[in-house]
Amino acid sequence: MKCGKPIATVLSSSRVNCRKCAEKLAFENKVIPVVIYSNRRSTYLGSRLTKVCRKCKIYEHHGYWSVEGKRRFNSDSASSEFLLSSEDTAFEIDVLAELSNLLVIGAVPFSTYAASYNRRFQYCKVAITDDPDPRVKRMKRYVGKFVLRLFVMKVIPMRNCYLFLYFNYAL
Repeated sequence: MKCGKPIATVLSSSRVNCRKCAEKLAFENKVIPVVIYSNRRSTYLGSRLTKVCRKCKIYEHHGYWSVEGKRRFNSDSASSEFLLSSEDTAFEIDVLAELSNLLVIGAVPFSTYAASYNRRFQYCKVAITDDPDPRVKRMKRYVGKFVLRLFVMKVIPMRNCYLFLYFNYAL
């Protein structure tokens, strides 16, 4: 299909009628791309569709609805497969469950979880340089003259926090 929109996962409300006036809901014309974080498929693009009751001005989204700018979650949103956390970000519930367990029980900082997620799905770029005299800290196990530099180029961008890591390994 050549529609120009990501359609791997389409997030939309399953509600057919308005919760206030029982009129049939209409889809808005906009298909909005959404970044979806998944434990099985890594990070990928999907889309979200919004349903609207033009009479009551109620907007139905996947897992929540809004009226007069206030967001209200459905009672069954935690049992859904995805949680739409913002207009352009969604999480699989499994990711949130794993994250909450590690944060609360394991006392793992979010930056460590983000680094683990990035490493698991290979969101990094490896570059090898052949500098004959690399400036590295003297180590006992240093063998050879090649330095492998690993730059983590992509991270989980959540709430404007970005994690950049830089490692030097002697080969």
